[in-house]
Amino acid sequence: MSSVLVAGATGRIGRPVAELLLSRGHRVRAAVRDPQSAAAAELARSGAEVVVADFDDVAGLAEAARGTSAVVAAGTAHRAGPEGERRHGENVAEAVARAGAGLLVYVSGAGADRPTGVPVLESKRAVEQRIAQLDLPATILAPAYFMENAFNPWNLAALARGAFPLALPADRPLQQVAVGDVVAMAALAVERPDELAGRRIEIASDELTGVEAAEQLTRATGRPYVFERTPAEQLAAPLQLLFAWLDAVGFDIDLRALHERHPEVGWRSFERWAAAQSWPG
Repeated sequence: MSSVLVAGATGRIGRPVAELLLSRGHRVRAAVRDPQSAAAAELARSGAEVVVADFDDVAGLAEAARGTSAVVAAGTAHRAGPEGERRHGENVAEAVARAGAGLLVYVSGAGADRPTGVPVLESKRAVEQRIAQLDLPATILAPAYFMENAFNPWNLAALARGAFPLALPADRPLQQVAVGDVVAMAALAVERPDELAGRRIEIASDELTGVEAAEQLTRATGRPYVFERTPAEQLAAPLQLLFAWLDAVGFDIDLRALHERHPEVGWRSFERWAAAQSWPG
């Protein structure tokens, strides 16, 4: 089995990637900022080698990556903002280059392969460009809009009163992806470097409008939900730009071809994903 460094191993994507790889018998080195955290301790109990390496510490990341066959890392937009995410991603790429690790599996974003003017996508595009400049052996996974974004703090009050909020027109389809499906694709990339190295793969689990999402959430939970469009002015400026782009351009992933090519992922529909969540209210 492979020896894999998971950077940001206590994060939203890093932790489940580390747990899945461990369950499949891989040797996992979990890079964390705080080795005393509960999440780090749980990873250690599960069999991971916990090491201290921060996204702002290129030398530490390089040392952690040395001797591994793969490095898995995801963007840090939620923690660091677009500029921090760009810096962190470029640091990971530099560390992999210094360490001579076998493969970088980087979780970027759908749409980040072209100019968008959207800060969260432009930062990811800069990281992808740096990975290419360094000529790293890499698989770029580019997820669409996360289903888990439904639980962003500004949505919770609406969900609690039976509304499904989204800052898009009611009839605008949106391709979405479950974090669990991104995690499964990351594991496949680690396990199938001959097939997936050198590829950029945009990924989505389902496509539906806000009205359809509310209907499916109703079926999944047995509680009535209605769609509610979030006024753009209630969002921070960077999110306004993102949703304007999602409405005007959006994602264009061939879901059928993707799901047929990688059936092992077990692609979750929105309704199946929703049934497994705990909803407020």
